[in-house]
Amino acid sequence: MTSASPANLATEPAALNRPGSLEGLRVLDLSRVLAGPFCAMILADLGAEVIKVESPDGDDSRHFGPWYNGESAYYRLFNRSKYGVTMDLKADAEREQLLDLIRRSDIVIENFRPGVMDRLGLSAERLMEENPRLVIVSISGFGQTGPLQSAPAYDLIAQAMSGLMSITGWPGGEATRVGISIGDVIPGLYGAIAALAAINERQNTGKGQHIDVAMLDSLVSVLESVGMRALHGEDPVACGNDHAMSTPFSTYQTGRGSIAIAIAGDRLFPRLTQALNRPEWLEDERFMEQTRRNKFPIEFRAALEEALIPFTDDDAIELLSAHQVPVSKVYSVNEALTSEHSEHRGNVATESDGFRTLASPLRLTGSVAPSPAPTLGQHNELIAAWAAGPERTGRP
Repeated sequence: MTSASPANLATEPAALNRPGSLEGLRVLDLSRVLAGPFCAMILADLGAEVIKVESPDGDDSRHFGPWYNGESAYYRLFNRSKYGVTMDLKADAEREQLLDLIRRSDIVIENFRPGVMDRLGLSAERLMEENPRLVIVSISGFGQTGPLQSAPAYDLIAQAMSGLMSITGWPGGEATRVGISIGDVIPGLYGAIAALAAINERQNTGKGQHIDVAMLDSLVSVLESVGMRALHGEDPVACGNDHAMSTPFSTYQTGRGSIAIAIAGDRLFPRLTQALNRPEWLEDERFMEQTRRNKFPIEFRAALEEALIPFTDDDAIELLSAHQVPVSKVYSVNEALTSEHSEHRGNVATESDGFRTLASPLRLTGSVAPSPAPTLGQHNELIAAWAAGPERTGRP
């Protein structure tokens, strides 16, 4: 992993002008829209040199709103701090240009449907022949093998097939999609983790590898307690804001507005009874222990909401917080982004041109501040300089 950044710093993303945790690591991002670009964005946030390779028509997400000075804010989020070049991979000459970069890169990220890279003459086997030290991360809906490998997939399809939608929403209601594209985000996270693990493994073996990340696999893997319950005799169903194994753990009505209260186990429960002056709950056989409360969630909700009626949502939050009960109002997205704590934590970052974006939660000494995503083909003139640099193949 030797650094081979072009000398023309005037055209470099600003974040790459100073050392980062992944300095010297070159990533070719052949992906588009979300899962792959998000994976590559994580590596860019940590200082890797990420080259976004787009078709001459550009990533589809360049056409997604909202807009900032005529550019897609969606595209800018997931492609920040990257170089940007265009290549027509159906053209022999430009495919050869890509292979020149492959020999001089550490990681390739792609999220084409399985078989597309093969038809382009860019199969994983071919790429690793050119660079045996290459780590390839392929993110697809259902994986590179299996009966569904060629089926198209989007976040909604992955959520539906994973079982996640069946346990999201209100009891007896329609299955509900999680409000973000978690079917893309989770495999993107897994892809970044796997890429870095493979780079570390390469230090020991001298060899790269092809990593197969599937959206469906990724969502199934994070079903946590729901998945365990299904594997061990239960049939989980949607339960709204409630938690199937903890009570109270939901949103509850006060005299004005609702609040979220989260108590897991019995350690925190006495604090709630003290705050609301309900010592009798500790003697009530239905409520005194977590396992009992879980059997009487409707009855306990009624008792709790009766105790909350004298309070507004703000008053209840102040009271419960004073007794160190986990509690919050339900924030809108705008409120969450502009809260005092969010501002203190720097959860919103501002790029050099004033563009406001979601900040990385990773705060390493080698994290880098985000810089603007490339315009289409912005760094095409650097391809020759990159192709003239040292190969990463490990060949004599």
